[in-house]
Amino acid sequence: MLVYPSNWSPDEMETDPALKNTLTRKAHLLREARDKYFADLYPIDALNEDDPSRAIWTDPYIKLLAFNLTQFSRVLVLDSASQPRGNLDAVFLIPKAVLAMPWVYWGEPKGWAFSNQVMLITPSMSEFAKIEGEIKRSSTNPDQYDLSIVEKLYKSHTLKLPQRPFHLTTGEFRRQDHSKYLGSGSAQKWDPEVALQNSKMLHFSDWPIPRPWDGATQTMLNSYMPKCLKSEWFGATNCKDRMLWMQLYAEYAAKRKGFCGSHFEVKVQDQKPDAMVRAGRYFHDDLM
Repeated sequence: MLVYPSNWSPDEMETDPALKNTLTRKAHLLREARDKYFADLYPIDALNEDDPSRAIWTDPYIKLLAFNLTQFSRVLVLDSASQPRGNLDAVFLIPKAVLAMPWVYWGEPKGWAFSNQVMLITPSMSEFAKIEGEIKRSSTNPDQYDLSIVEKLYKSHTLKLPQRPFHLTTGEFRRQDHSKYLGSGSAQKWDPEVALQNSKMLHFSDWPIPRPWDGATQTMLNSYMPKCLKSEWFGATNCKDRMLWMQLYAEYAAKRKGFCGSHFEVKVQDQKPDAMVRAGRYFHDDLM
C-alpha cells in the first residue's frame, strides 16, 4: 500500500501547453507504483483541511494512520529511510499484538527503548481513536513525533522485533564495537557482508550524514565515513565496512534516479539539526 497526499492524482496532466496530454511526474509515479508494482494507492487528507497550517497528518504522524486500516488484520509499516533487503513475510508469524517494534539496540535513549523504523500494527478503530485524540492534543508542539504518541499509549506492552534480521542500520558499519547488534555473549564475529546478506531490513541512519535522498557533501563524507581497520593478517588495511557503506548510498541514489527519473536525482546538502535525532533517540554518540 502506498500512502500519498490526496491532492495528488494518478490522472493529473501537465498544464504547460507544450506538454499537452502528458501526465505529471507525480501521476506517472503513482501509476507505475499501481500498475508495475501492484501497490494499492491510498490517498489521505489532513484532519484539519480548513487550516492547512494546522493540518496534522504531516510526516511525523503518517505512520500512525496504519491503525485505521481495519480492512487488514495486520499492517507492516516501513519508515521512508528503510529499505527491505529480503522477504518480510516471516514477521507476520510473530505473536499477535497491538504493536510490535524493534529495540533501539545500540544504546539506552532517554525514555524510550523502541525504534519506529519498522512497525507491525494490528489495526483497530478503538486504538485509532486514542491516537487521533493524542495527535490533536499534540499538534501545536513542533517537537512532537509519532514515537511520543506511541510511547505514551503503548510503552508497557509493545512486542519486540529482533534487530537481527529486522533492524540493521547503516550506522552499524561506522561502529568499532558490534556486540550490541550481534547480541551479548555471541561468538559470532562481525562481518559487514554477512550482516547485510542476512538482514531483512536496512535503515539509513547516520547522523549527521543526511538521509539518502538528500546526499552528503564530500567534506561530510570524509569526516564521517566508516574507518578502515587493521586486518588480522599482516597488518593490512581492512576497508570492507567503508566500501560497503559507500556502496549502499551509491546504490540508493542510482535506484532512486532509475525508478523515479532525473527529477529525483539525489542532491547534495547538509543536514540541519533535528530535535528528535539530536535528543538521543537515534543519535549514535559512540560514532562521533
